[in-house]
Amino acid sequence: MLPISAHGTTFPGRRDVNQDDILHFYPTQDSFFLGVADGMGGVAGGQIASQTALQTVESVLREKFEDEVTPDMLKDILATAFEEAQASIREIADEDPSLDGMGTTLTCVMGCDNRFIAGNLGDSRVYYLTDGEIHQVTEDHSYLREFEKEAGADNIDPKFIEQYGHIINKTLDGSGDEPDFFPENGSHFELTEEDGFLLCSDGLIVDKLQDQEQLFQSYMLGTPDLQTAAESLVSLAYYSGSTDNISAVLAEVGTLERELGRVRTYPFPPREEEPA
Repeated sequence: MLPISAHGTTFPGRRDVNQDDILHFYPTQDSFFLGVADGMGGVAGGQIASQTALQTVESVLREKFEDEVTPDMLKDILATAFEEAQASIREIADEDPSLDGMGTTLTCVMGCDNRFIAGNLGDSRVYYLTDGEIHQVTEDHSYLREFEKEAGADNIDPKFIEQYGHIINKTLDGSGDEPDFFPENGSHFELTEEDGFLLCSDGLIVDKLQDQEQLFQSYMLGTPDLQTAAESLVSLAYYSGSTDNISAVLAEVGTLERELGRVRTYPFPPREEEPA
């Protein structure tokens, strides 16, 4: 298994409470998991939902990886983890009616033996860096994305985005919503040296109609390490006007070939105003 290192950063931003949660761990020496969850449904409910989702997924994966796991099994294992997370959230909401309506996004990458898959429910995202180029792997489960596909990005009024950009149409909320898995055709992707991943909640995406690939790639390759890249991106999103919780998990396979000094880095946590 190629060596994989990761760093995650989460920040409440301009909100009093952080309903995001992040996770990166290694069930075995030859496997890894990266995840971001963005909770919703009231302050308490959102926190509980995102934490419950990732705690449940971690528990399921640790149990599954006690036995031998091959890359062809990854989708089935992750599907079980999503199902168990749905059940856990439903059970908590049934026990406490005040939490009815809580839910969370969950976007993740899981791999073993130099193969990986991605899974997604909601509008958090997975980006994949390979051969020096980065692209979005997942597709948002959002009202805006559905409208964008029908109308085209050039026809969307910014006021429409402001009003409807936060609405998601699939989520982990104890219902029957099912995740998308990638690759859609085939059992897994191949993992190679100098690949990288960036997972984020939508708080990092300040302009939902602008491509983020170039910005994310410039920070992954233009800073000295994953921590600096993650913290700078979170702070930059805050200074750019993000009003949501902001989370990012970055990972690299081996060591990325960096070109330092290409981007401006920012202190973390961000200050009230952007430093001069």
